[in-house]
Order: sequence, then structure tokens, then C-alpha cells
Amino acid sequence: MLFLLTSAAKHGGQTLTLGLSLLLSSCQEKAPAVVEQPKPAVEKPVPAKTTPTAPRAACTLVDDAVAEEPFEQEITTEELLADGGTVEKRTPIKNRHVAGQVDTVITIRHHHNRFEYYQTPEKDLLQQVNITDFSPVYGKQLRSKLGAAYKARYAAKTGRCDSLRIADTNRLNTVALTMRNGQVNAVQIEYYVD
Repeated sequence: MLFLLTSAAKHGGQTLTLGLSLLLSSCQEKAPAVVEQPKPAVEKPVPAKTTPTAPRAACTLVDDAVAEEPFEQEITTEELLADGGTVEKRTPIKNRHVAGQVDTVITIRHHHNRFEYYQTPEKDLLQQVNITDFSPVYGKQLRSKLGAAYKARYAAKTGRCDSLRIADTNRLNTVALTMRNGQVNAVQIEYYVD
């Protein structure tokens, strides 16, 4: 190293700089080289194959008898209230056909089921029904009628339907039902009221 310094002094300053930088770099501690051991090949666990669930099928059919008369007999507000139903809401609404007449939309809850009526002075018109509890008589009859109709007429036509919308010819009244394990699970009925 001494030789490098003396020769650098004889040949100029540029060589001195080069020599000093070589000298300093050789004096630094070098970290020992890390030798990586090859890792043994490990197979990654493959997740169990899940069987894909079939997409939920939604079907629409036309059936005047079911869409226009899903219940065996008419369900009145008086019957629901007498059997423990409660009025959830009353909404006044102007009658579009009779000037000055105010009608009422009344919502009744009965056994976790919801009935909506359009009340006029002459009559209560059932407008919408949501059935999830089939324990009342009307629920049992509805489940039986829709379940039998589904199995007899719709299953052959539609195949597997998890939800089925049944409409009348004019598409004014609809019955939408949800199936679970081949049985009617929930029903929504909408009637056309003008």
C-alpha cells in the first residue's frame, strides 16, 4: 500500500484519489456472503373442490285462476282484526274517480303477515299481501293451493324454479312465490286496484 501511495504522488493527484478509494474500500468489513439453502419442495394444499350451487332460477307463468283468486275465499279486514290482527298504518288518499272523496289505504299485520287494503265507503279492496307465516287457515290453504299448482302444472313446464311469478293474462294481478326444498316458503300477492 505504501508503494501505491508513493507512485501516486509521483504521477499526479488523480491517481492519488483512485488509490485512496481502493485503499479505503479494501479496509471496510465485508459481510459474509449469505448462501441460501434450497428449500425442499413443499406442495401447497389444494382447497377442496366445492360443488357449484345451481343458480337460483326465476320463472314467470300466466295462469288466470291462480293470479286472480289465490285464496279459497275473500279475506276481510273485519276477519283479520277479529282474529288478533293489528292496524299498522292508515294513509288517506284522494279518490281519482270521485271528486271530493278521500279513501284510506290500511295496512294490517296478522301472524307476521301483512295485508294492505284500499278502503272506500262501499268496500275494502285487497291490494297487496305478504305471507311468510302459513299457520293461519288462509296460509295453509294458500300453501296447499300454490304448492299443488306448482307441482302439477309449473314444475313440468319450468323445471326447477326457486322463485315463480304467476300473472294473469293482462299482467294486472301477480302472485310471486319463493320455494325452499320444494315447498312454498313466502308469497307476495299484488292485485290491480284502480
